[in-house]
Amino acid sequence: MKQHNQIGKYTRKDEVLNAKVGKTFITPQNKEYSFDYRKEGSKYIYIIVYMGKRWQIMESDFNRSNIDELLQGIEETIKQSELL
Repeated sequence: MKQHNQIGKYTRKDEVLNAKVGKTFITPQNKEYSFDYRKEGSKYIYIIVYMGKRWQIMESDFNRSNIDELLQGIEETIKQSELL
């Protein structure tokens, strides 16, 4: 964890994630999404709200992938489900 200040206080992961919850982010390709998360035991599940749908992504997949690629995959999935 990163040290928060000179005295030795550390920023908790939950504090960082809570600061992001409900905010709208814009990607480099001008796509807008909102962020949320939930915790299962010691694991974090990130929730991306995009095009009116909530998508759950494991923390490791979210951190390893480019957000624009994730959103592109979500768009393709939505298009495929509309064709059915």
